[in-house]
Amino acid sequence: MEERLQPAPRVFVFGAGHVGTAIARAAAAAGFRVIVIDDRPEYADASRFADGIVVLAADVDTALTRYALTTDDAVVIATRGHRNDALILEQVAISPAGYVGLLGSRRKKAVVTKGLKAAGVPGKSLQRVRVPVGLPIGAVTPEEIAVSVVAELIGWRRRES
Repeated sequence: MEERLQPAPRVFVFGAGHVGTAIARAAAAAGFRVIVIDDRPEYADASRFADGIVVLAADVDTALTRYALTTDDAVVIATRGHRNDALILEQVAISPAGYVGLLGSRRKKAVVTKGLKAAGVPGKSLQRVRVPVGLPIGAVTPEEIAVSVVAELIGWRRRES
């Protein structure tokens, strides 16, 4: 019997604040290849992350030029505000990424998706975005939120394999 070994899926975490950092660490511990992107150099500092986590200080355009998303990739958006979320989501919603999740409430989803629909992003592309990202376990702290998000990512990975 021959077993095909495939590399672990990549998880792109947009946002290197408290929650994004916790998600990156938990995803790496769960065996994902993690790339953290933040446009603030003081947050996108590799010394804040474990070995093996790739950290990129860049905007979304630069990041997506450097890394082409595939169906084997997951994207988690955990930035500092609606405007940044919308800029990123506008591009990743129409990408081939296999999983797209946005940190936030259902109200945030309504606000962000309304603006993106007005900008011409197809509704079908926005429907696949998981908001709020993560399993509904009542998570409050960054670490708890990370557990809920990574648990959902593991479920996605196992269903896809």
